[in-house]
Amino acid sequence: MTYQQLLAIIDGDAFLENIEISEVLGYTCIDDKIALPITTSFSFDRNNTIDIKYESGTNIGEIKFLKDRKVEDIEGLPNDEKICFYIDYDQEYIVDQSHTFKFDYIIIRKRYFNKYKSSYKKTSSIWGSFFHIDDKPNIIFDKKKTTNSLSVSSNLKIRNSIYKDNLFLSINEPNPFNRFLKLYHLLELQFDMHTAQKIKALVEEGNKEKEISGKLKEYTREEINRLISIIRERCIDLVSLTNTMNTIEPFKEKAVKIFYQYGKESNPLRRTNDFRAIIDEEGKFGNQAFVESQGHNYNIIIPKICAYWIYRVRSSIAHNKFGEYIMDKNDEEFIVEFAEPLLKEIVTQCFKI
Repeated sequence: MTYQQLLAIIDGDAFLENIEISEVLGYTCIDDKIALPITTSFSFDRNNTIDIKYESGTNIGEIKFLKDRKVEDIEGLPNDEKICFYIDYDQEYIVDQSHTFKFDYIIIRKRYFNKYKSSYKKTSSIWGSFFHIDDKPNIIFDKKKTTNSLSVSSNLKIRNSIYKDNLFLSINEPNPFNRFLKLYHLLELQFDMHTAQKIKALVEEGNKEKEISGKLKEYTREEINRLISIIRERCIDLVSLTNTMNTIEPFKEKAVKIFYQYGKESNPLRRTNDFRAIIDEEGKFGNQAFVESQGHNYNIIIPKICAYWIYRVRSSIAHNKFGEYIMDKNDEEFIVEFAEPLLKEIVTQCFKI
């Protein structure tokens, strides 16, 4: 309710009749307390109340975890929760004694509110792990990938619960950037086993000390080299791989920015014109004859390009620093329509027995 709406119902509300209602810095104050709707971190234990204190230890208010809580008798609420109810209720008059709270609330005592608003409210996401609803950034991840059919994939095996946990997190994550990182983590978990399996095979073959030494040296190299290795050896269905790679075509200008303007020396297609030439050719990355006519070994260059693209996207999301392409809401479609499907294709082939 607004301040004016509360004033209109005072006479008919037993609780409000004996309570002072005022407006403080544009916010409704009830019984010398200002209740502000907030969205809180999932990490909080919601079964208790959290005190808010100044650095000196002075208690200035508290957080009430009320979101999604349904009450059948408004009159039976404790006073502080009833104050939150009046702010949460969005009708002009109270027409029902039951109510489901839409938000959690922070309650600040009137005498501390001016300082709180000017010095602490805007930064609550840092010091308190919560956002005030009127300060929350307007960012909604709503891009969905239209899928009309799914093809089952045989000979896949999930070897332990770590992979299951990360798959579950990636499936249930609404933020496409976080989904991408969780999927990438599935490949990271494979890096050590991939190297160990190659060394095990060499040990069993015997008299391969030199080759084993080379594999151990490869293990210490940069992560992108390990990514190239696992894609080259496990992603053998190049038709499926290049079909997914070709979905980059609608995003070619963004790709130039990410992979070239913010590119690294590990880019196997060193020049922007090399990339554009393949994109503009019929069949694109699936056109083996054209790719090889540009001086590349097809079976080597395709895994390298995939690894470079995936690693650059991963770095742009995870590092979020100067020198990297910094991704934001405007890159959501690029992730959902291209980068995430490519990573999924790679993960699927890497999990084949």
